[in-house]
Amino acid sequence: MIIFQSCLWQTNSTLIEGKEECFLFDPTYYPHELEQIKKSLPDKRLNLIYTHADWDHIAGFSEFSYGHTLGHHKISESKDQIEKVKSFDLQWYVARDKELEFPRIDEEIVGETTKLTSDDSLYFLTIPGHTPDMMATFFLKRKLVVAGDVLSDLEFPFIFYSSQEYIKSLQMMKEKITEHHIHTLIPGHGRPIFNSQREILQRIEDDLAYLYQLTSGDKRAYYRRQPIPPHLISRHEANVNFVETELK
Repeated sequence: MIIFQSCLWQTNSTLIEGKEECFLFDPTYYPHELEQIKKSLPDKRLNLIYTHADWDHIAGFSEFSYGHTLGHHKISESKDQIEKVKSFDLQWYVARDKELEFPRIDEEIVGETTKLTSDDSLYFLTIPGHTPDMMATFFLKRKLVVAGDVLSDLEFPFIFYSSQEYIKSLQMMKEKITEHHIHTLIPGHGRPIFNSQREILQRIEDDLAYLYQLTSGDKRAYYRRQPIPPHLISRHEANVNFVETELK
């Protein structure tokens, strides 16, 4: 397994090599970073898996569009996200060799799905909350999960879809991580966890505690028993406003 971490928000692109195929998650963001990913691909059938369609996760699709793509069945509803990539690139003068494309999904995942590979079993779990199209992928033999934009060490839950669905999704993640003895976590942003189910479960409890606090009406800017840092206060306030709107 190789984890390529972008200098944009420490966004993780993950490459997992199987016996006859390989799996590449969310290749992103800058052209030189995508070039490094391309150089690292083995000469095997490529499966391109999207955890969700937020713009920072989909920028690299055109460089790998020859692969077989998998993702949540609602990804196609977020085609406006490619315009956010274009806007960012224009603002920061990011030059690309290939025209940006929104990801094509060849194999849509609806609900819990298991897929056999040459040397593992993949279990796909839809986990809406951050967005409606979030999906986690479990490698059951390798005991790892590529989780998308949940369970980061850098940030508390960002809610763009539903706080209640986010809570249900984390509860389901906890159940499946325990059931399948998962010990390795690759989040969408930040530091992965290797060989520690205890640490993964602690991240789940921390995120659930934050969501329970929000949905109970507690607006205090605290997370993991610490004040939320200034650069994330606006995101916490947006969460507070989002939950208040949900409760109306």
